[in-house]
Amino acid sequence: MQDNFKQKSLLRQLTSYIRQKLELQVILTATVAELRSFLEIDRVKIYKFNPDGSGQVIAESVDHNRLPSVLGLHFPGDEIPPQYRDLYLKVRVRSIVNVDTKQIGQSPLYDSETGEMISEEFRYRPVDPCHLEYLTAMGVKSSLVLPILHDDQLWGLLASHHAEPRSIAESEVEVVQMVVDQLSVAIAQSALLSQVPQTASQEATIKHIVTLLHSLSTVEFQSALAQTVTAFGGSGGRLCMRNEGFNLQDGNAKSFLDCLETSSNHLKVYAYGKQPVMPELAKYQLMEQYSIWQEHYKFGNYDVWAISDIYQIHEFRFLQVAFTSSKVRSILMIPLVYRQQLLGYLSIFRDETQTEPLWAGECDSDERLLYPRQSFNAWRESTKAQTREWTTEEIELATEVGKQFAFAIHEHELNQHVHKQIGNLQRIKQQQEVLIRLVTKMRRSMQFPTPDFDNSIESSPSLFEE
Repeated sequence: MQDNFKQKSLLRQLTSYIRQKLELQVILTATVAELRSFLEIDRVKIYKFNPDGSGQVIAESVDHNRLPSVLGLHFPGDEIPPQYRDLYLKVRVRSIVNVDTKQIGQSPLYDSETGEMISEEFRYRPVDPCHLEYLTAMGVKSSLVLPILHDDQLWGLLASHHAEPRSIAESEVEVVQMVVDQLSVAIAQSALLSQVPQTASQEATIKHIVTLLHSLSTVEFQSALAQTVTAFGGSGGRLCMRNEGFNLQDGNAKSFLDCLETSSNHLKVYAYGKQPVMPELAKYQLMEQYSIWQEHYKFGNYDVWAISDIYQIHEFRFLQVAFTSSKVRSILMIPLVYRQQLLGYLSIFRDETQTEPLWAGECDSDERLLYPRQSFNAWRESTKAQTREWTTEEIELATEVGKQFAFAIHEHELNQHVHKQIGNLQRIKQQQEVLIRLVTKMRRSMQFPTPDFDNSIESSPSLFEE
């Protein structure tokens, strides 16, 4: 009866946190504290995965006299290998480890074939010796681990550790499972709430860009580019389009693709912030002229191309040298298309991030945190320069911004064409006026005065006069 009351109280408290729409971190911190009190266990922690497979302990409740704190520590991706992450994701496997008996019990929450929820008992088998050695080095004698999912992805793990052997009842596992399910709700709610200010920010960004592109007396391409780069947290950007000046001079209206294949003089580039520096002997002086872009869009699928690491794209090797003098690592290439016609490219550059997170075993004096870190130095070296993935929200914003730039370019070129036609008509009118004046003058100059024959006869002496 007492256990049932404690279960209901725990879940009621967690539900209350969610209903109050508290910050996610507040909910996580309160949850681990409540759960540790309920289980009467030495440590409960929440471990969140990063996109590269590494992770960080973001919430913890611990008896410091029994186990060391790992709050805030980062762990490399090999700490939890991909095959185990797949099990956590596909079947939502829950695991219990007893170090003294050298047994691990596992119970999948879903059937791997049908995807239906199942309620199997824990099946025990010998645990891997390396895992036993790892837990022993961390001072852990028993553990319980459950996966936390969000948007059908493995978001993190909820783990409980005890410094002494402890049998964990399946009823306790079911309570922890209900807590995990509530955490998934809290994470989804937090993600939804965070989208509200983000959506407002995106709308404000688009509104400002629209003003610069459409609402002023002249199109402010340079200012709109600067605003766009800033909105995406970029370090530089470029807007490449046709150079209408050259098209007006030579009288041949070339498409943007035609301009890319000819002289760079036929292209107009607005630049902001950090820029690629082409070698003197480079085939092209503009990055937009290289075939990587035309090849990527050759089938007419003009989606935003989000490149998180230019040094991981084989086709980008000819352009990599242009960025080596800078810290640019990521590019967002936005094709500017109006009615299926490519009018230009809008590109945004983002620098690599220099981070040195606190990795487990790095500087903690507690010897229980020193194992295993054989690969720590190599891992730390590989994390000095990291890329930041372009998010789905950023790509969606880029798509909308691209539409605004494309329409502005179309209007600009249309206005240029109209001005050209008006200029031609004015020149023709001027030529006609000059020609009329010239003809009139010529006619006047060719006219002779009409002779006065009567006066001439009277004034002339008569032939018959003597």
